[in-house]
Amino acid sequence: MLNLSILIVIVGLIYWLLRLRRRGFFKRRPKENKMTNKIFGQEIQIFLDYNTPIEHIAFDGVRFGQQFRYKSLDEIGLPEKCSFKIKPIQYSSDTLFQEKHPIETHDNNVFGIISLEEAKLLKKGLQMVKMYNNLTSLEIISRLFADNTHSRFAEKMKNLIDQRLLCQNQNKESKDLDNHYTSSHQ
Repeated sequence: MLNLSILIVIVGLIYWLLRLRRRGFFKRRPKENKMTNKIFGQEIQIFLDYNTPIEHIAFDGVRFGQQFRYKSLDEIGLPEKCSFKIKPIQYSSDTLFQEKHPIETHDNNVFGIISLEEAKLLKKGLQMVKMYNNLTSLEIISRLFADNTHSRFAEKMKNLIDQRLLCQNQNKESKDLDNHYTSSHQ
């Protein structure tokens, strides 16, 4: 009797496995094709120098294209007489989700080709001169470069910020002289 019940269980298992096989349970699935999504667009790079107007700096790094917020350059509303360059950009899902990202650069500035991180520091430094007009270049540099990862770039930027401060002070003095002249002749 025990042998008969064991035989029935074995035949039942074989029948069940054959049914699973017919349904395709044991078939190897074809290898999935690796799908790569690509994003194409363009990026605006404003020429960054000591005399770049602050209003123009805000447009640096704005990206446009089919998958971005702005679809065309006309939608962005760049100021007139803005010195800029349009750089094509391309991302893929492979590069975005890997540990090592390709180094992106800012090619339109007084220093030549710099990394995007250095360009952000440069923009922030130029904006700080306008916002905090009572700071010296050393104070601005020390606020920007709290860590020493970009110390070489800090040395380059000091001269540029000095020029920006000097230009801003000259503009302020000329406005004061104009105001004094107009108020004394009225």
